[in-house]
Amino acid sequence: MGKHGREPDHYANHASARREGIAEIGKPLPADRKRLKRAGLLVAASDLFWIPQAGLIALALGAVFSSLPEVSRPAGFPAGLLPQTIVFAACFAGLALVRAGLQYLGARLARQAARELQSRTRAELLAVASKTSPAAPFPSSGAFAAHISEQVDLLGPYYRNYVPQLPRLKIVPLAIVLVTLWHSWLAALILLVCGPVIPLFMALIGMRAQAASAGQQEELTRLSGVLLDRIKGLETLELFGALERTRNDVAEAGERFRKGTMSVLKIAFLSSTVLELFSALGIAFLAVFIGFTLLGDLSVGTWGQPLGYSAGLFVLLLAPEFFAPLRAYAAAYHDRAAGLAAQEKLAGLLQRNRAEGPSRCGKVNRNPSEAPAAPAIHVKDLKLELAGTLVFENFNLDIAPGETVFLTGRSGSGKTSLLDCLLGFHVPRSGIVQINGSAPSQLGRSLLQNVSWLDQAPRLFHGSLKSNLLMGAVDTQSVTDADLWRALQLAGAKALVERLPQGLSTQLGEDGFGLSVGEIRRVALARAAMRKDAGLFLADEPTAALDRETAGLVIRGLETLAAGRTTIIATHDPAVLALPGRVVELEKQDVRAVGEEVS
Repeated sequence: MGKHGREPDHYANHASARREGIAEIGKPLPADRKRLKRAGLLVAASDLFWIPQAGLIALALGAVFSSLPEVSRPAGFPAGLLPQTIVFAACFAGLALVRAGLQYLGARLARQAARELQSRTRAELLAVASKTSPAAPFPSSGAFAAHISEQVDLLGPYYRNYVPQLPRLKIVPLAIVLVTLWHSWLAALILLVCGPVIPLFMALIGMRAQAASAGQQEELTRLSGVLLDRIKGLETLELFGALERTRNDVAEAGERFRKGTMSVLKIAFLSSTVLELFSALGIAFLAVFIGFTLLGDLSVGTWGQPLGYSAGLFVLLLAPEFFAPLRAYAAAYHDRAAGLAAQEKLAGLLQRNRAEGPSRCGKVNRNPSEAPAAPAIHVKDLKLELAGTLVFENFNLDIAPGETVFLTGRSGSGKTSLLDCLLGFHVPRSGIVQINGSAPSQLGRSLLQNVSWLDQAPRLFHGSLKSNLLMGAVDTQSVTDADLWRALQLAGAKALVERLPQGLSTQLGEDGFGLSVGEIRRVALARAAMRKDAGLFLADEPTAALDRETAGLVIRGLETLAAGRTTIIATHDPAVLALPGRVVELEKQDVRAVGEEVS
């Protein structure tokens, strides 16, 4: 493996792979692209069937018109044309059925592709959320819910409505212009002048629309986070008399969202006006040209030949279908703006959470009853940057198996960051971090099952106290109530639980609601004690914000839990530092091992 091992390359490969995953979030796979392209081609083919349909209408009406005497043209339908008209009508109906079938198949393919893409994007987001490092910044539950629901929903119209329009936009107008050109180069020129103006103006308006959509989605995410946060803390807000202020905050957030929505709608109405104006002008110009040509007032633009009634009607019937793909494209342009803004938000969410945690799918090749030995810790030339700030550079630390080490230093010196590196929650820029000769990311789930962990802000979840304690056990099936009480006794929390009305079955609220900070800390320590076979014990500021009596109970539990384990405790507390072990003092961007043994 060499002197320094292969860990730096391993970390770099992880970071590169993650960046590639971020770039693809919310985007279609090659199979989806093919399906969307087929959907667009089917819709384009259905539009092209209007050309023979328009020809049938023009021929039928032209035959009727030309067969009537000049004076009696309004008199009635000539009986001799009835069989021919029936044939035309039957052909028209057959083409209409084919056209409807193609439109249905195209829309169905587009819906399926969009639905599968949305489902896959939600699954990817949930997978990323489940694997995101606990040390990485992550949006609030409300904001994440907005990402996974509303913003993923916006991808559907983008791929369902906008993307299939692209083949249609390329094929249909060009085909209609070529057919029109056969009869009149001036009519084709009118279409060519008026047609491209619509996408041009829609692109100009769409730039503003995308910015407005992004702002509105940002407000929606913020509103979701604010609302859920206030609902979760409703009882606390009521106790402190802050309901009125909270009501005003929510109202202000709602007002900002309303203004953002109205801004997007204003742009949508503006673009619709531009769209209808230019399409109406194009059809009007074409109708005026054909009308004056049929009246004999114009004799240009028809290749030197007179434009007949059937040909003029045929060209006029094609004009709305020429603008139809352009109008559909323009109408779906807002779906594009919203979809691209949503993609940027989703990619930004993942970019803020690149840190890789331990693999959740690593296989464990040991039985829970087989207690692993206390591991050795080896850190060499560690360089770590977080949010552009250098935390460690050329940091070295060796911890012998079973040794207790206390990390101390000023706030921001990297105590918590070092613990997170050992857990695999942070990916170093360079250097070696090894637990028993392996990088944390290589240990996978076996690392998680060999670590007993007490966080600086431990969290208890909604449910019974017993279920919260069992989260610390590797094999929950073999745990008895006696094991739970022993863990509580070790953490100094036995008397606390005995005072609760339902003991171990007491229901806790979200975030341990119903217990004080010190009580939550002691229950969390008991949960850490449930990891009986763990060879590595990590604790981050275990006595922070505790009174002296509660801190004393926690310290006694720490001393018991550290016995026989490799233990690393980050702390400022002199009472904790007085325990037997080695003190390592950290300084920002520099580490000085004091090597002080406290007896």
